[in-house]
Amino acid sequence: MAVVQIRSSRFYDLNSIGVVLKQVVDLVNNGNIGGPTGPQSPTGATGPTGGNTGITGPTGPTGPTGATGPTGPSPATGYTGLTGPTGPAGGATGPTGATGVTGVAGSGFTGPTGSAGPPGTGTTGPTGPTGPQGVTGTSVPATGATGPTGPTGSSTGMTGPTGQTGPTGATGQQGGAWLFVAPTSDPHILGAVWNSSSTLVVSAG
Repeated sequence: MAVVQIRSSRFYDLNSIGVVLKQVVDLVNNGNIGGPTGPQSPTGATGPTGGNTGITGPTGPTGPTGATGPTGPSPATGYTGLTGPTGPAGGATGPTGATGVTGVAGSGFTGPTGSAGPPGTGTTGPTGPTGPQGVTGTSVPATGATGPTGPTGSSTGMTGPTGQTGPTGATGQQGGAWLFVAPTSDPHILGAVWNSSSTLVVSAG
């Protein structure tokens, strides 16, 4: 029987641990595991709780509207009071006053019209001679000649040298028997094993 050597570590690689667990499951299914049981190793840390909240269900239908209550009684209208007696008539009309004398018209006499003045427009002077035509200037081009286009520069600079590879970390101590707690959700890694309601399932990726 081939024994798979698994080194203990505080940091598990989720990409490779499912493949190793599949090998363990295959050995359990084939019944090729023997030897004494090792001591119980400490339980691994609990995985994070999922953060997705379920979808809220639809709102139920609105209940029927209650019946309208009866209308209350209106207040009674009081009786109309009696009409009072008519007051006494006014005194006699006084006499009309006398019409005043009409005044004298106030318009004065219109004065005589003055004589018309002489016309105010002077005579038009003679037209002056036309001056000589000036010299026509030379046409100057508005835009100078376009110079040649310069060479296109390199778009990408030189790639710098690759840095040195850092030192490999120390190998952890080899443990005896160990306990692996499978994840409770599908890691979506081909061949990885996960726990589905106490049943080990191989992930399809």
